[in-house]
Amino acid sequence: MSIKTKYANQIFNGTKTFEFRRKSIGDKNCNKKIYVYSSEKDKAIIGYMIVDKILEGNLDYILNETDYNNSLDIINYFDGCDTCFALHISEFHKFLHPIDLHDIKLIHEKFVVPQFYRYVKFQEPIYKVLESREINE
Repeated sequence: MSIKTKYANQIFNGTKTFEFRRKSIGDKNCNKKIYVYSSEKDKAIIGYMIVDKILEGNLDYILNETDYNNSLDIINYFDGCDTCFALHISEFHKFLHPIDLHDIKLIHEKFVVPQFYRYVKFQEPIYKVLESREINE
């Protein structure tokens, strides 16, 4: 999942407990590893998170349920959306050594950074690298 560096850092330092999206990733992706590609400064896969539930509703509902009532960033992000989603982050694990885009391309030449998210299939070359990556506990 691509996440702007500012927000990815907040996830991995524990200050951001919800990832806000205009579209859902689907309940089938709850309680699975979601690798985080930090999209702006890092341009790297920096770790993974686990989402245990997805809230769905209008902006007022999402702001109220997530205690982000005063966040102009979120209000502006959802401007014009009838249905908003908040992914609750139950766990996060940062890699000791992130995998930058250059190295990803060396491992998996055809890898395309997702605009939102994409599945990493078992047979893809990057899969084994991600699964063997040490995390910072």
